[in-house]
Amino acid sequence: MDIPLLGITIKKLLEKIGAGNHKPGSGSAAALQAMVSSKLLATVIDITNDDDHRQFYLESLPTLLLMDKAIRERIFPRLCELFQLDSTQFDKTITLRKARNKEKNPIKKNQFSQDALKELKVSIEIPIEIAKLSIELSRISEFVFDNAFQSARGDSQVALNGSISALGGCISIIDLNLLSYGINDLSYTQKINQEVDRLKSEYNRLNKISTSKIDSLSTEVNSNIEIQSKVNKLLSNLKGKKKVLDSDIEKYVIEFQEILWVHKDDIWKKNKPENLIEVLNPKIAFKKILGYDFYETSQIPKDKENREELELAGIIDQTKRLVLISNDFPNATKNFTAAHELGHAFMHNNLVMHRDMSLESSSKLTRRDYKEIQADKFASFFLMPKEQVINSFKNKFLTNQFIINEDSTFLLNGGSPSILRSECKNIRGLSRKLASVEFYASKPFTSLADTFNVSKEAMAIRLEELNLVHF
Repeated sequence: MDIPLLGITIKKLLEKIGAGNHKPGSGSAAALQAMVSSKLLATVIDITNDDDHRQFYLESLPTLLLMDKAIRERIFPRLCELFQLDSTQFDKTITLRKARNKEKNPIKKNQFSQDALKELKVSIEIPIEIAKLSIELSRISEFVFDNAFQSARGDSQVALNGSISALGGCISIIDLNLLSYGINDLSYTQKINQEVDRLKSEYNRLNKISTSKIDSLSTEVNSNIEIQSKVNKLLSNLKGKKKVLDSDIEKYVIEFQEILWVHKDDIWKKNKPENLIEVLNPKIAFKKILGYDFYETSQIPKDKENREELELAGIIDQTKRLVLISNDFPNATKNFTAAHELGHAFMHNNLVMHRDMSLESSSKLTRRDYKEIQADKFASFFLMPKEQVINSFKNKFLTNQFIINEDSTFLLNGGSPSILRSECKNIRGLSRKLASVEFYASKPFTSLADTFNVSKEAMAIRLEELNLVHF
């Protein structure tokens, strides 16, 4: 009586496979490889469909779920049957061959030979079916590798390679068994050989795909090394230097922006940026480039300065590679705070639980440490690049510098220069207005502050730095 192979432990099964016996043999081993691939694929699809990841794979998920259904309800159960069946069926052939070898009577010996060949034909059908299921699994693996949870591509690749290996093994099993047939079975041999040729063609195609997947991951690794090497060079030029000119900070920020832009396809796997402004994401820079944990949270304690309680906007801990950004501020303020912390990460050494206020709150302080001023400069240069701000300003206000006169005032609000001066009071007031206005010369547009995702105050300061406003 045959022992149900799936009912024994892995250790016992491996002992049986390696016991120098034909039962279970190579066909069962091929089926087992495909079975492992099935389970790996089901696992990756399950992870893709869980609550944490589903939202990122909505486009591919319907196809993935259909594939999962096919694996669970048809492919894997059939492989389990073939795993056992191959061991049982091939044993019939081997038993007849042994009887033939022992038989002295030539007529009976011949009969055993003929019966063994008949049973072998049944045996050959099993690796053919395993091969076809392995091809199906390989195609699923290819899709899963590209379209399912990307951090599980190791599992997907093992599933792909395992399926291809099972297919290649089946091809060799079939070819070897065909060598047992002579001229009387030529038509049968030719028919099966044609089937094997189709399997070989698919095997060769799938091997190329597998190699391309391996190469794609290697390319990502090499790209990451290139990015990290470039950023590490920037860090060595900036970090820990007390006396750094604003122009030097801006120069290194531009180099970092260029790194983000050149490597955007490697950094952003989905929703890739279409312009430079979209790559200026401090959260991505922290997580994907510097390897920090980055969280937006309400659990940031308050601090006291000059006896006045001021709410903290962000914390950076370089030793733990941790950044916390307070949720108690508008998105634009959070974005500038994150870029400010990025400045600390690039320029300053070993900050441990370093607390920062928002740009608006820090202006209340009578004295500020040079590190905070440098971090603000870094954030300003990073989020509001000179060339992009100037071009956006020109496009919105149709001038290289906004000067209060009859024409500009009329285009801005339809009023008079004196009223505008009285309303703004000073250059900062005018800069704030231009940073937040959404209409000029009868044309609506996104405000400068919203275009660059910064606060009105941050943009106002940048406009003055670039000499775009005259009061």
